[in-house]
Amino acid sequence: MKDIKKNAVSLLSSKSAAGEIPLVLIPEARHTMSMFMEIPTGVHCLVQKFGKDIGVMSPGLHLLPSWYRVAYVVSGQSCCYDAPVLSCPTSDDIRVEVDVVLIFQIMDPQKFIYRLGAKNFDEFLSGTVDEAIRVLVRREDHKTVYALRGTNADDMLKMLNDKFVESGVTFLDVKVTNVALPDVLANSLELTTKLSKGMECDVTANEFALLQINMESEMQIEQIRRLQEQTLVSEAGKKRRAELEFEQRSVKAEEEGSVAQIWANGKVEVDRLTAQTDLDRTKMRLETWRVTQMANALSKANSSKIAADLEEEAAVIQATWQEDKMMNDAEVTRCEADVEAEAARTLAGKRAHDMNLREKEIIKQLASSGSFNLIGTSGDKLVSAMLNGTFSDVPATAS
Repeated sequence: MKDIKKNAVSLLSSKSAAGEIPLVLIPEARHTMSMFMEIPTGVHCLVQKFGKDIGVMSPGLHLLPSWYRVAYVVSGQSCCYDAPVLSCPTSDDIRVEVDVVLIFQIMDPQKFIYRLGAKNFDEFLSGTVDEAIRVLVRREDHKTVYALRGTNADDMLKMLNDKFVESGVTFLDVKVTNVALPDVLANSLELTTKLSKGMECDVTANEFALLQINMESEMQIEQIRRLQEQTLVSEAGKKRRAELEFEQRSVKAEEEGSVAQIWANGKVEVDRLTAQTDLDRTKMRLETWRVTQMANALSKANSSKIAADLEEEAAVIQATWQEDKMMNDAEVTRCEADVEAEAARTLAGKRAHDMNLREKEIIKQLASSGSFNLIGTSGDKLVSAMLNGTFSDVPATAS
């Protein structure tokens, strides 16, 4: 009895070799000559008189005869109860192992001792916890059962308190400490998670690479657009300069023609006044000269026309060959564009611009080094092409 009085709290807190913690101690009977009874602190002591329960006595030293005795010493501290459950089925019938830790405290030792008992409490608690855990796990499937770890099972706590409401035990906390799936399923889920994370990383990397490609494509399109605008401005300036030069040459030619006409009229008038007597001879000579000059002019005109037609034919053949080449290049570009999908729309403008530059290069070469006659339809076409910068916009004129 003295050992229980001195070490009641430590005895009720120490584990046995099997890992069990006692909840109730039964001290030895008092000596018949004993007049003092000591009640230890930190525990609930149920006192009996002649074997009849008289309730819980307060701690301290009490002057009582020997027929008063401490029948039971009940733990008054919070206790921890580990309840592992094996082969607990989930909603999709996967057997898992669940480990639950309960914290309880004996609040009414009289109900605990006389209505339930320590042995019955262990059996009743084990069965109740097993049932509660199975109900809890049955709501989850194998994908969500891991979420039970570390959570406070409020429903289970309420059910336990309802079950033990007349047993003098109050459950303070319920916590799921571990959930273990079968090894094969756990390994499969781990591998699935790793693959999913890897796929997410690959998708993110692909999206980043696609974003970089789109940004580079947009930058290239912007550079091509700017280059196109610069080229258009440059070609428009060249066209305007050519028009101004043509107007200047036209004005100069008209002035020279007017001066020549005035000089010729004056000479004719002088010749008419000074050579009236030689009119007939002069007429004959002039007629002869006119016929000769017209014949020569007609011959030169025919030669120039033939040469111009040959040059036109050569230019047309060359332009046709270059046009066929450009069409073939455009066809190749279109085929490449079909393969490249989205890149086709961005490259179409560049290739059209390249074709326009090639056409202008041909016109530039014809303008700088070509030998051709400016008289006739072909000459008009070439002059119009040089002024407009393209063959496609040359208007048709009557020869």
